[in-house]
Formats: sequence, structure tokens, C-alpha cells
Amino acid sequence: MKINQLCIVDNLPRMVVICIPPELEEEARALAAEEPPVHPAWKKAMRRGRHFVITTNELDDITEIADYARAGIEEPAMPLNKTKRQAYSILLDRAYRHAELVPMGECHCLATKWRPRPLRSSQSAARALSSFRKKNGRRA
Repeated sequence: MKINQLCIVDNLPRMVVICIPPELEEEARALAAEEPPVHPAWKKAMRRGRHFVITTNELDDITEIADYARAGIEEPAMPLNKTKRQAYSILLDRAYRHAELVPMGECHCLATKWRPRPLRSSQSAARALSSFRKKNGRRA
């Protein structure tokens, strides 16, 4: 009986908490306030103590967060300063830790499946960006 219960729990999608860097909090709040919403993931954003987080168990939400971060790095609306570029990179890293991402064109990406365990490395986003750029034939 307990074995069956464990199997059911193992098949549930995991709940992931992604902390939005403080430099991007204002933009995330603006996206969450838009009507109609840009994407349902931004409606899940909320403040937890000092942190602004998105809690989700949907792969589509991870796609939105990663795509937002990668587009912010590759095609910024305004010229990026170092801290803003680093904030986008950190956000991409946090999404990349939980799901496998594949590039879509020059500046977008798609989360294809959950990782069995989140990655530990904080350099995973840098590796992902360089591999995306190599697949698109651009210099890493």
C-alpha cells in the first residue's frame, strides 16, 4: 500500500520556486499587472519576505521565464548595464537548473523537460548561452 502511495507522489510535477533578481523585480511586477496578462507565469509572482519569487509546477512557466531572460540578454529593449545583464543571466541560470532548454532562433528558448534533479552549478546559464550561440552559428 505504501509503495503505491510513493509512486503517486513521484509522478506529481515538482513545485519550483524561482527568485527574481532585485534588478528585474520592477519589470516583473509590471508584467504581472498587465491586463490581459502577457503570460500566466507572471501572475504567479509574489513577494516572500525580501524576495520576489515565482512558484510553479508547469514547464510552460519555466519556458516563459527563460525566454524572457534570454531575450533580455540577446535583444535588450535598451542598452544593458552590467548589473542588468547579470540579473538576466542569473534568471536564465535559475530556469536552466530545473529544466532542459533548447534554443529557438536567435534570442528565444523553450523548456522541453524537467531535469531529474536541479543542477548545482551557478555557471550553467553561461554554458547554455554559449551552446545556444554555437547552434545558431554565432560566436560564443
